[in-house]
Amino acid sequence: MSIYFLFTVNSNKLIKSIKDKVEIEVFLTDDVRPDELMTLKEKIRTIGGVKGIIYISEDEAAKIFEAEFGKEMLEIYDYNPLPASIRINLYDEYKTKDRIKKIKAQIETNPLVQDIVFPEKNLELIEEKTSGFLFVNLIVMIIITLSSVFLVSNTIRLIINSRQRTIEIFKLLGATKTFTMLPYLAEGFLQGLLGSFFAVAMMLLLTTAASTKFVNMDFKIDLISNDIILYMFLIGISLGTIGSYFSVKKYLKFHY
Repeated sequence: MSIYFLFTVNSNKLIKSIKDKVEIEVFLTDDVRPDELMTLKEKIRTIGGVKGIIYISEDEAAKIFEAEFGKEMLEIYDYNPLPASIRINLYDEYKTKDRIKKIKAQIETNPLVQDIVFPEKNLELIEEKTSGFLFVNLIVMIIITLSSVFLVSNTIRLIINSRQRTIEIFKLLGATKTFTMLPYLAEGFLQGLLGSFFAVAMMLLLTTAASTKFVNMDFKIDLISNDIILYMFLIGISLGTIGSYFSVKKYLKFHY
């Protein structure tokens, strides 16, 4: 469950980091007047889903190009071939291929617009893989949770079978079912607590090793916080206690 939790948290973070880089680039024609530019910017701001815009002049575009690819390619030309552009940032819920195409359709009819580009292939890949990932993620979560309860139940059942004489003595002495259940619930609680302790220790080792190995990547591995540690302990204790409860309850139903 710890490995699953780490994988889920960091996978969601990776998907979000890819989506955060999705922007629309509106390239403008040459010699756009300041008043025309202002009108176009105001029109773009009124489109639904637009979070913010950044105007990039020809000179700024050249500096960005030089920083990414070097200035040797620009030195071929006697002039700056890069057009001015408007970079549009969208809200997360609008970063889908269909919604961006609708936004593009509202802008591209403007005579000041030369071209509009956005990472369409990346969006297609994210949309295709994310839906499948979420479905598989849900199935794995259900399987792991049920398996955890099943394993604890079986462990407690074996303990109960080895202590049948003790339970019979409790029964003869008039002990209630609740009184008889308490030691086994406590055992399930302790199993969950110990399991959580080892799980948190493993998570710390894995995240530390992963963050050290991928230190040069733009994407940073999430280290576990105090909230996550508390969450893992609560889940472990709950599963241990629930598994123990169902196991003891089933046994006492037939033998008490």
